[in-house]
Amino acid sequence: MSEQYLYIVLTRTGTVISKIIGAVTGKSFTHASIASDELLTDMYSFCRDNKDMPLPANFNRENIDTEVFGACKTVPCEIYRISVSDEQMNRYRDVIRHFTVNREAYSYDVGALLAMALHIPYRTKNKFVCSVWVGFVLGKSGINHNIKKHPNLFEPEDFRSITGAELIYKGDLKEYRKTVAEKEGREAVTA
Repeated sequence: MSEQYLYIVLTRTGTVISKIIGAVTGKSFTHASIASDELLTDMYSFCRDNKDMPLPANFNRENIDTEVFGACKTVPCEIYRISVSDEQMNRYRDVIRHFTVNREAYSYDVGALLAMALHIPYRTKNKFVCSVWVGFVLGKSGINHNIKKHPNLFEPEDFRSITGAELIYKGDLKEYRKTVAEKEGREAVTA
């Protein structure tokens, strides 16, 4: 069987919320997503349901060509690849399936943003922010993320230090698929 990977995608859009989070944290990236394919056609996170309004927000499948990402002129990003076993990939798929089927049972944890800014490890049951959810998914998938802080305080940039994570792309998310296609000598794919 060929090598399997999960992809951690760190981004910073030009939305008002992203600008506020960036100003408060001083970090380069304000959003984290996860995918199981190189072209990021199955990328997921906890994020806004509608590109024009920050709330409501929930577990969502993201598309780099539409919604918030599509509305942005550029989207600075870093993409990390983590090698996973068959068992870890199966567990990952089970977690994604669970959130897909039970989407209405979950919501975005707005209150956690303030708690995180104050370094208080707060989280309400069935509520997540993007980076806490990505860490949760990694843990449930059996991936040792070795981040040395409380899981409810995970920030997007914490995923840069995961053992075995390989930075495979840094630049504009909107140019990523073209870069992959050029690397593999094929036409760029859009989802």
